[in-house]
Amino acid sequence: DSDSVLKWLNEKNITFYPAALTAKTNYTDADLKKPTAIVMGTEADGLSEKWLKSGEQIKIPMLGKADSLNVSTSCAVLVFEAVRQRKK
Repeated sequence: DSDSVLKWLNEKNITFYPAALTAKTNYTDADLKKPTAIVMGTEADGLSEKWLKSGEQIKIPMLGKADSLNVSTSCAVLVFEAVRQRKK
């Protein structure tokens, strides 16, 4: 459950970034070089308020008419960015 995962992340000093359309921080501005968890919600409902209030939210800025990517594509973009940052 969310409480157990949040507790574990905090105990292990792992920064986590909930991905949300309403976030103010672009994913490229987040420090993904340190121990990090990227938290993704469902395509239909997104993340619960518990997750949204617990970490620094990140977003993938959308251009054009689409308002979001599907969750698997979003996850791939965010993990690719973490790999890119760690290779520097």
